[in-house]
Order: sequence, then structure tokens, then C-alpha cells
Amino acid sequence: MSPVPHRVSVVIPCYRDAATLGLALASLHGQTRQVEEIIVVNDCSPETDRIEAVLQRYPQVVYIRNERNLGLAASRNVGLNAATGDVISFLDADDELHPQKIEFQLRVFRPKIAVTCQVRRIGDSCELAETAHCDNEFKVREVAESDSIVMRNSLTGAALMISRELLTEFGGYDESLRSCEDFDLWLRLLDGGVSVVDIQLPLYLYRHNESGLSRNNLNVSRWELQVLRKYFERHGQPFLGTRADAHIWAFWLLKHLLRYERCRESALRMEVRRNIQLLSKYPVLAALLACTERFRLLRPVVAVADLRRVLSRGFAFNRHPV
Repeated sequence: MSPVPHRVSVVIPCYRDAATLGLALASLHGQTRQVEEIIVVNDCSPETDRIEAVLQRYPQVVYIRNERNLGLAASRNVGLNAATGDVISFLDADDELHPQKIEFQLRVFRPKIAVTCQVRRIGDSCELAETAHCDNEFKVREVAESDSIVMRNSLTGAALMISRELLTEFGGYDESLRSCEDFDLWLRLLDGGVSVVDIQLPLYLYRHNESGLSRNNLNVSRWELQVLRKYFERHGQPFLGTRADAHIWAFWLLKHLLRYERCRESALRMEVRRNIQLLSKYPVLAALLACTERFRLLRPVVAVADLRRVLSRGFAFNRHPV
């Protein structure tokens, strides 16, 4: 007897993304394996009229409008609870999918694992026709332990494909988090014994959005540390109760100092100073971080990285002259 085919539901939360929602939907309709259900969740957007105008071209889309702004995590949960498919996936309304994304993810999907893929950054002028066709053979890596990503989240959260039943079992997304909810979910799934299969192809197409949540440096840094606090609590330790936890905390503060050197937001620098003080039980570690912050020792690192980025763009331009 052949297995019953999966029914895939894709949830698209939408807030200030009326301008790109049509492109996101078009990328779903251009899949080599069509999905059974598309759910757009309007998170009480001030662009509601424009969003609904876009959706008039897609009458088959299930449309939900939140009565008040709930945030990304809660909006994804709204879509999760409304979904009728046994497999659920997500797409942010300002992003797009490679045409083979759903097909390839379903090839490796199993009910007790989560599936993601690599990401490719695109510009506003990207056309799906420009996206290279991927070979049928592809590599995957499997992530089974949370400590392999707690220092650096290398998993694409918005590209998640997972059993609806399994995601519901884990409580969906943590609605108390207004950012970094993807990072938190990966850690909870891995801590709960769920392995993640990461397809080594850039099947999720991410569009840089200056007004997106990920561009708020101070808030992102705060929510990252909130996710870490929850992670420490799940592992049964008092906050920064072990040297290993202190090293994880310090590593993230170094990343926040690097972020400060890029954005030069004084509020972020003050926040890092306060979080360094929480390492008082580890005076050597705290002193090293304080010295790094006070004398801005990471400035050369950022300068070199910026120079390399400029040079690489120049080489790319020379290889592909207009």
C-alpha cells in the first residue's frame, strides 16, 4: 500500500509587507510541488487595505486578521492552529521560496524531525526566473544537540518544515518573545530530542528589510539573551551557575559588542555594560569583556570585515560587468 501523501499548509504572517506579499505568494504558486493550503495572517497591520487588495488575486488563500497586533511568534501560532495540513511550513511576507523548496524538504521529511535549509539573500529586483535550478542530488547535515547551535544559530528559522502535530506538542512559538523566537524554538526542539535536517541548498530567499524586526539591534540583543536565560533554566542550572554558561553568555556579549561597532548605538553599548556586570562571579572573564568594551578592541575586526566585504563586491562586479 502506498503511503498517504502529505498535506502541506504554509503560514505567512504579514504586518508591514503589503508591497512584497504578492511576490511571496507567487513564489509559493511557482513551486515544483504545490502546497495544499496557504494561510495569510494579517497582524493588525496599518496596511490592511493594501494587503487585502493583494489577496483579491488569490481567493484560495485562507485569510486571518488579528484583532490586535500580536507579534510574529503569536501570528505564526494563529496560523498553526488554523492549519488543516499534517505538515506545516512558514514564509515571511517579505521573503520568497526557491521553486524546489517544498519538493526537496518533503523528500527528507519525517514526522519526528524538523527540516530546514540554507538561505540566500536577494534584492528587490530578484526574479524567480533568475534562480538557478538545483540538482536532484543534494547534501544534508543533521543537528541533534542544542549545544551545537547555542553559541551560533546556523539554522534558518523561517524555512522550517515540521509535522503540525509535533510543533503543537512543543507549544508552537514562545509568544513572550518579540524576536529570536526561531532560535528559541530550535533549542527547545533539540532539547526535546527532535533532530533537525538542514538541506545544504539556499532554498529560502531572504530579502533585506530595513524596517524588519531583525534590524532593531538593541531589541534583538535583548531577546537573544532572554532566549539564553530560558535555555539555562531548562538545563536545571541557576542563572550563570556554571563556567560553561558564563562562557556562552560572554560569547554572546562579544557578538553584541561587534554589533555595536557596526551600528554605533549608544544604548546597545550601555546594555552590554550592564550584562557584563552579571558575570561578577567570574572576575577574570568580566574584566576581559570590560576591557574589550571600554577600549573598543573589536573596532579593527569590524574594519577588516567591512574592507573584505567591499573588496569581494568589487571582484564580483568585475567578473560580471554590466
